[in-house]
Amino acid sequence: MTRAAERSKITEPELDVDERPWEDQHGGETPDTATAQALNLAHRAAEKFPELANRYKNFAGPAAVVSGALVVMAGVAVARRARKGQGPEQILAQITAEEIENAATVSTRQNQLWRMFARISNRRRNEAKSD
Repeated sequence: MTRAAERSKITEPELDVDERPWEDQHGGETPDTATAQALNLAHRAAEKFPELANRYKNFAGPAAVVSGALVVMAGVAVARRARKGQGPEQILAQITAEEIENAATVSTRQNQLWRMFARISNRRRNEAKSD
């Protein structure tokens, strides 16, 4: 069985339970340390832009909470920067609201590859029809 490549962990000081907005206080599975740090960083990135939080609100009874979609998009944007080797403070200092909102889109390079594969398969189909 092959193992996933080891990645550098996002190092951040341990937080108290009250400082972890993502943690389910009612039980459930506790995320590992790397996941907890990544979630914390994603929440901090999302909280940096209150206009995004207002745009992605959900209402849970009388309280308005930030949508899980915003946290997921922030997590994707943070993960992309972390994979490039940036540290947590550098990520928080440089991340933009547009980057978080565009994190849900597929990268341009991936789109180019899929278009190339589609052109090749169409060309092969057309050649097979003409023969």
